[in-house]
Amino acid sequence: MGCGASLVLHAQEGAEVTMVALSRDETDPTGAGFEAAERAAEFLGARLVVDEAALDDAQRRIALLERLVRDLVPQVVYLPASDELHPVRREAFRIGRAVTGDVPMVLGYQTATTGMDFRPTRFRDVGEAMVDKMEARTAYQSPALSRPDLAPRLAQAYARYWGRLERFLEVEAFEVLRG
Repeated sequence: MGCGASLVLHAQEGAEVTMVALSRDETDPTGAGFEAAERAAEFLGARLVVDEAALDDAQRRIALLERLVRDLVPQVVYLPASDELHPVRREAFRIGRAVTGDVPMVLGYQTATTGMDFRPTRFRDVGEAMVDKMEARTAYQSPALSRPDLAPRLAQAYARYWGRLERFLEVEAFEVLRG
């Protein structure tokens, strides 16, 4: 579940990896989630972009993503899956789809709130990056956060579940949105 191990592999391949926070967690009034996201980004070899003003303004979120796509010229963008049920992630999918028109590859990843219609067709062997992914997820396991959906072992369970379709490897599963 997710795309953290793929981000690790991109970073190891020399790519600049950028993660973007598009919303506040309504269950996290202290902002501990942003601190956890910063620590997770470090483990993944990524930089985290948080525009405080954009967190509360849909037009600024769109402008932020448009600017990042224009300035960074990404070759791959990962978005929550098209069947995302959580309203915040569903909005991230919608905005991401709208601003990534020129990006060669756009992939949708499964989350704990992805619906039953998630049908991945691309699988990436991430076995060598699972330790880093699981370590990054430990950042969300503090008493200040209640994020069982980001438990390290849950990510490994998903990687093994989808791996049944790829020679029983540990994989991240994606729906191809473009590319």
